[in-house]
Amino acid sequence: MRLTILVDNYVYSQKLKAEHGLSILIEHGDESILFDCGQSDIVLSNAKIMGIDLNKITKIVLSHGHFDHTGGLLPILKYLNRGIDVYAHPLIFSEKLSRQEDFNGSSINRYIGIPEKKETYEKKGARFLLINESEKISRDVYFSGKINKSDKEISDNELYTRDNDIYIKDPLHDDISLFIDLPETLVSVTGCAHSGILNILNMAKEMELTSKKIAIIGGLHLSKKDDFYIDNIIREFNKYNIELLVPMHCAGIDAYVKLKNKFGTKCTIGAIGRTLEF
Repeated sequence: MRLTILVDNYVYSQKLKAEHGLSILIEHGDESILFDCGQSDIVLSNAKIMGIDLNKITKIVLSHGHFDHTGGLLPILKYLNRGIDVYAHPLIFSEKLSRQEDFNGSSINRYIGIPEKKETYEKKGARFLLINESEKISRDVYFSGKINKSDKEISDNELYTRDNDIYIKDPLHDDISLFIDLPETLVSVTGCAHSGILNILNMAKEMELTSKKIAIIGGLHLSKKDDFYIDNIIREFNKYNIELLVPMHCAGIDAYVKLKNKFGTKCTIGAIGRTLEF
């Protein structure tokens, strides 16, 4: 199995372009699964530079409904110019907002959800398979479905949605991960891990997929967390047989340094152009 990073906040090779987003191509057997699409058409230009033929994509999986993971979906659909299955949680199209301060210090709500309506994507070939529960979607590949959350990992205070015209904290129930169950290693591929990486690993336990080595690849959403929070994640990681950590996108430099100091050569930063083989 091969995973190739097409979009991330950082680049590994010349000529490639970075953006705040994530996209990983998963090639396993006769499947080529595109996990997330970044926030723009950069995914197409990076793939071309890397010599990757995106026409071979067999499935698309969206980790959640934020623009930096879904913005490249429409450009990809236009490029493919054919029908393709797109897996996601049913709440992928829910309204998503980020409460921020403008330059004058006033609080504003910025839309950060998926850029287009469902119908727009369907007209370009998307066949949405919206799944709430865990499900096997390919050989060795499992869609997590809604992640059960504990109180130990708290979601972002600044992310909101709207329910009956009332702004509420977004529970991010649409945040999902992929689990790839290989003979020696369980590979957990995350988008932003808004559900909490420990909750994600616990979900894999509930699906009886963790009786082996663990590889974690993708966003960890630790960039705004304090040292106490990150140190607790590391302590919990010690309970698993971690084979590989590839922090990407929203993991944050501080968290990466701590993970690198703890796990050494087992931890390597993700960046566009990197290929991982199992």
